[in-house]
Amino acid sequence: MKVTILGSGTAVPVPDRFPAGVLVVTEGERDQVVAVDLGPGVLRRIAQAGYGADRVDAVLFTHYHTDHTADLAALLFALRNPALAQRPTLRLIGHAGLAELLDHLTAAWPWLRPRGYSLEVEEIGPGGFTLDTLRVDAVPIRHTAQSLAYRLTDARGASVAISGDADVCEGLADVARGVDLFICEAAFPDGNYTEGHLTPSLAGAAASEAGATRLCLTHFYPECSGHDLLAQAAQTFDGDVVLAEDLLTFDLGTSTRG
Repeated sequence: MKVTILGSGTAVPVPDRFPAGVLVVTEGERDQVVAVDLGPGVLRRIAQAGYGADRVDAVLFTHYHTDHTADLAALLFALRNPALAQRPTLRLIGHAGLAELLDHLTAAWPWLRPRGYSLEVEEIGPGGFTLDTLRVDAVPIRHTAQSLAYRLTDARGASVAISGDADVCEGLADVARGVDLFICEAAFPDGNYTEGHLTPSLAGAAASEAGATRLCLTHFYPECSGHDLLAQAAQTFDGDVVLAEDLLTFDLGTSTRG
């Protein structure tokens, strides 16, 4: 399993950090390509990671704020290109509200409707399901009424958990229990807690409670600039901590964790 940070930023534009997105690829005769969130510009990052729009098999949405969904329109428009149309079914997966979002998009821009391929919209609640060889577990998270975090586990047991936007809640430790990599938001530095989000030490505490092997902090607002976020996370988590950068890739290899 390879996991790439597509966007480590937020809705506030900065030159080197696009808004939210993560790419999870399981390798095989045909790589399975799953995106988690599609913030504005993230479709370009997918191309920079080596995959065309037609190679995205599924998109999981953590919630429906614009900095996590804006490139859904870009993806659907790209797939109107006849050269990309002959592709497997595209699955869009998220909490209740996804079908309504898609209806609004296609009402405003009718040309986003699929042409030459099938689109499946799946509204889910908490629980587990499969995406080909991936096991996916969705866990409710405190941010919006529709917020879900995801844990993805491949056939060999390698696992990644992705918090999406989150505030302190039991779901963080639940989704990241024993994972190889926990990608967790740390939107604001310690001392600048903002409701609906985490700080590095709060993310570290969740990773510690979960027993995660590695913590990757992400979703940085400009207020994080100039702060030692790694040191703040290390106050509550004694494992490996890294700061997300756009296109940073983790190879989770052949983990035996379940």
